[in-house]
Amino acid sequence: MSPFRSLGFQKKIMLSYLVMMLLIGCVTTLFSYQMTKVTSDEMHLTQNVLPQASALLDVKNQLYLKTYALKMYTLTRQPSFLDQYYTNLVNSARFSSVPKTEENGELLTVIDLISQLDFIFLNKINPLLQAGNVTAVSYVLETDVQPKINELERHLTYSLNRLEYQTNKEFQKTNETLKVSLILTYSVSVASILFGLFCTFYFRRELLRPIRSLIEQVREVSKGTFGQQIVYDTKDEFHELAQEFNKMSTSIARLFQQDEARRQVLEEEKNVREQILNSLPVGVITRHFHSEWVHINQKAKELVRLDSSHFPMTKDPDLWSGGPGEQTPWFENRKISLYRENETPFTALVSYVPLRNQHDQEAGWMVAFSDITEQEQVQDYLHQSEKLAMVGQLAAGAAHEIRNPLTVIYGFIQLLQQRLPEEERDRHYLPLILQEIERVNHIVTELLMLSKPSEPNYREVSLTEVLHSILPLMKGEAALHGIEIVDLLEKDTRLEVDVEQLKQILLNLMKNSIEAMKHGGSLCIGSKVIDSTVQIRVADTGSGIPPEHLVRIFDPFFSLKEEGTGLGLPISRRMVENHGGSMQIFSEPGKGTEIVISLPLCRHGRA
Repeated sequence: MSPFRSLGFQKKIMLSYLVMMLLIGCVTTLFSYQMTKVTSDEMHLTQNVLPQASALLDVKNQLYLKTYALKMYTLTRQPSFLDQYYTNLVNSARFSSVPKTEENGELLTVIDLISQLDFIFLNKINPLLQAGNVTAVSYVLETDVQPKINELERHLTYSLNRLEYQTNKEFQKTNETLKVSLILTYSVSVASILFGLFCTFYFRRELLRPIRSLIEQVREVSKGTFGQQIVYDTKDEFHELAQEFNKMSTSIARLFQQDEARRQVLEEEKNVREQILNSLPVGVITRHFHSEWVHINQKAKELVRLDSSHFPMTKDPDLWSGGPGEQTPWFENRKISLYRENETPFTALVSYVPLRNQHDQEAGWMVAFSDITEQEQVQDYLHQSEKLAMVGQLAAGAAHEIRNPLTVIYGFIQLLQQRLPEEERDRHYLPLILQEIERVNHIVTELLMLSKPSEPNYREVSLTEVLHSILPLMKGEAALHGIEIVDLLEKDTRLEVDVEQLKQILLNLMKNSIEAMKHGGSLCIGSKVIDSTVQIRVADTGSGIPPEHLVRIFDPFFSLKEEGTGLGLPISRRMVENHGGSMQIFSEPGKGTEIVISLPLCRHGRA
């Protein structure tokens, strides 16, 4: 591991910052040093070399102007040249301010020669000019001034050449220095930039390396491996972050374990509750509003057909929700007609109650129901038995009292009918009286049979044989009304019954069906063996029975026919029940009626 990686995050940032500042400082310092050196060389040229050259040129110009003015004056005698001479003579005094240094030695020699010439001009030529001795002036110029001027010109030429060489050398040196400075500055700058880029990428990689490592490990933990520890060895700020994250991961793993344990407990409790609900003999459907969780126990699945909202299907669509704008119609122990999976209706005792949370707010609902069809049948049977018992008591007490007078009356009427002529018999309605007496006697006989039917006389017989023995009795009446009798009995169906009672039952049912089809139709008689039971179906296409009358169809003395006694169906049902069977009626107005008789193939006590 490199030393840089072992540093803390803040130290890495500070070190990166210091390295960048050091690079910038080095480049700035080098550039400043080179610029200072170039500036110093320029100042040396400006303050030392260039003033000397400028001074020498001025001296040379002054000297030439003086000499030229004197020569022209001696030749032309014009006062203007004399004025020019005096002017230059006065201005020559400003050269005395040149500093006396070693570098200005040649210039000082030139100035000394100029001073000598000025002395000649002032002390020799000037008095001669004032005296007007031009010839003497020319002489002095030739003998004293001209040699000095020649010597001065040599020194001036040498000095100017030396200064020009020195100046060129200084400029060349300055240019070389500037070029080297620029090259060095550019090189160092480029090197600094490259090094800075290297440091930037290196520091960035080293700074982000632990962060990337943390991110990758955190991502692994975020995928669900709670409790996994992050490995981070560097003792920096991120090490503390990794430790805190490890604590958090451990805490989350502990919470998940606790939650999983609670979930398992809740799941076990849920399974126990479901087992309890499934073991109940009643159907239970519950629904929770928040989670939309719905539970349907086994009995409910077996009993009813559910709609899209998981409510038991019923005839009233607003039973569970109420009408528009109404509150939920909670209720308990209400008898409601529900539908099975095969869409057949049955009567159920239903409770529809709310489920409440700890704040006593409605959190769901529960529908509990039980099939009370058998209880209803038992109650109907008990009710029917009570009625029959009452009828039996009435019949037992009155049958003999009624039958004896009827027998006497019937005998005397027959005697009168034999002795009176036919006109007298018709005039006194004797045949009608005999017919009504026979009808009353038949009613008394049925009452006795209803109150105390005779025990079945069992014997094994073919169902087809029984039907074929009574068909001739009914075909004539059926043909008279345009009714077709269809035989749909299964062949070779044998059962143990009282043949005479079975014939009476079938005759009674077929007679009722024929009377219900006044305008013709079809009468079907069929059978089907299911396990140890045979079902005999008698179906017609008559007018049917209204629902309000269907519930009373087995009540004694209840009849839809004007001349009916209302005892045929109760007696037939009583006979079927004495055989250990049952009788059911299904009817729909306008479509017809179907009566289903279920009888055991073998009488009770025999396999």
